[in-house]
Amino acid sequence: MDGYDTTFTAPLMSNLAISRSYRRKGLAESLVKAAELIAQKEWGYDDVYLYVEKRNAPAVKLYKKLGYRTLWEDDSATTLLPMKDGKVANGKTTIVCMKKRLGGGLFGSLFG
Repeated sequence: MDGYDTTFTAPLMSNLAISRSYRRKGLAESLVKAAELIAQKEWGYDDVYLYVEKRNAPAVKLYKKLGYRTLWEDDSATTLLPMKDGKVANGKTTIVCMKKRLGGGLFGSLFG
């Protein structure tokens, strides 16, 4: 993981999951916005970070829409993959670290 910083001075969101039957109903957006509100209003943070698997294109698209920008990618990461027999196996993945500046409006999102 040379070349990028993995220390954070603000909350880090990871492993947000929505059941298939509840997707495309705005729940992920609502959860992210609620976490952002808590981070800013209750905890006093101006920034939030998140990890997402690059292959999860709908999630990456949502986070970009919400004002997150990519900081770095780790293509040496691993993840657990469900198998047909109910077991899990390790698999390769690319993790994307994204950041959003809170409360800055358009300019906070562009320059945060």
